[in-house]
Amino acid sequence: MILFDLLFALLMAYLFIYCIYQLFFYIKANDIEKYFEIHEKTRNIVADKKRLCVLIYASCKDKHLDELLNILNNQSYNKDYYEVHVAYKRDESDTSLERDFALGARIHNIQNPDYFSKDKAVNLLLRKMLPENKFDAFIFLNADRTVGEKYLENINKSITEPCILVGSKVTVNERNELSKVIKNSIISAYLKYVDRTNNIVRAMFNLPFFVDGGNLVITTDILEKMGHVGIEDKNSELEFSLDLASNDIKSIYCPYIISAVDIKNYDFSSPSLKNKFSLFSHYFLLLAFKNTSFKEFILFLIKPNSLFVLFTFIMFVYLAIYCPSHVSQRAISILGVFLFVNFIISVKVSKIRFSEILWLLLYPFCLSWQKLKIFTNNMSNRSIMKNNYEEENVNSATISAIANNGKKDFDSKLDLVSEDGMRKVVFREGNRFIETDSFLRMYDALEDITRKLKPKGIVLKICQNCRNFTICPDGTLDCLNGKCQISQGEILVWNGCQYFTPSDNVNHDDN
Repeated sequence: MILFDLLFALLMAYLFIYCIYQLFFYIKANDIEKYFEIHEKTRNIVADKKRLCVLIYASCKDKHLDELLNILNNQSYNKDYYEVHVAYKRDESDTSLERDFALGARIHNIQNPDYFSKDKAVNLLLRKMLPENKFDAFIFLNADRTVGEKYLENINKSITEPCILVGSKVTVNERNELSKVIKNSIISAYLKYVDRTNNIVRAMFNLPFFVDGGNLVITTDILEKMGHVGIEDKNSELEFSLDLASNDIKSIYCPYIISAVDIKNYDFSSPSLKNKFSLFSHYFLLLAFKNTSFKEFILFLIKPNSLFVLFTFIMFVYLAIYCPSHVSQRAISILGVFLFVNFIISVKVSKIRFSEILWLLLYPFCLSWQKLKIFTNNMSNRSIMKNNYEEENVNSATISAIANNGKKDFDSKLDLVSEDGMRKVVFREGNRFIETDSFLRMYDALEDITRKLKPKGIVLKICQNCRNFTICPDGTLDCLNGKCQISQGEILVWNGCQYFTPSDNVNHDDN
């Protein structure tokens, strides 16, 4: 019980410190109007026009890319002072028309699987553009965002020195479905609340802010110093933010650089706890040698979110009722008062309406539901589809396959995995797992699993191993199509049928 009492004391102290920390932000938030008044005066005297480059990473699943390009093509900012470039991922399932230019934007078609990731594609373009010294700043914008006609003009006014500016985010709803309307109301209230109680206040304190790869401005001199950006996902953004801060470069929140995202595309993901604590452990040793803002930024990593605070307090209340000898009911009562007062003050300084308060109270439950969906999606990622590989942008798929051990046929599973541009296959039967090496082509990965099964006396009865199968090259690197000489139909290399006849390389051992 000593360990339990110690854990209880640490959690109580943690939440009390959190409440006090938040109070400093809420007090500062009373000066937000003065902050905007001062900035409006300085922004209006900016005369120099910066040369801007907008970089967008997109693929065929970004259906609203042309709408975004059209908006960027009709900005109030002088077209002589900006360019739009799109790193367009063209994978094998992409049937869209290949373009070099569209709506004033330069399209860079990325066809090499080695550069299919966002970071690799964007950094490849940066390495080509930076030596040309054509731009003063680069803007990284997601293809699922939309912006106003003064978006670039506001960016130009916001850049007053070498800096990194993290834009503001709002949500929009293009559907009239009740679930989407409710979800949008909850998230809109939450974003407005956080904007005035945390984001803007961090800018007022001149504290670093975590980068948002979907709406980010970086001046060229900082890019040249860093040599790269990390905006692939939440983990990459977190690592890049801390890398910047450790090099005495602050990424500052800017409420004037606004982008909107449709509620159906709103990203509820967050950096993994493992990555957070790993980074915290790494940078914690540097705290003694860094400035105060860096120390705050590192400690900000362990700030609890609304779910943690809510569920921890509920747990404390439960323990105070059923284990009063080990949990101080008085301490729980004081903590409850602290949390309630914090919330009331935060609502006051956020200036949200009464209806928005009601939506805000539902946010922890909305977030819990979305986190549960993310968890279940990750758990079932290996079973996205069966029996075919025709759905777009699938990183892994599991199909059923028939195998023969020399005595009888038996059912097995094949995991077809595409990872970082490479292909591999995992053979599963019962508790047995056999994995191939990584190859550029799925055809070669299937050949490898066939070779590894042969010494075990197992024949995989897929079309690629059939005597009646003929490969049909289609001009792509990862050729997956073939033809059956019996049915005369088009098939995929991993399909199977009743006409299977082992080919010579399956019947005979390798020399």
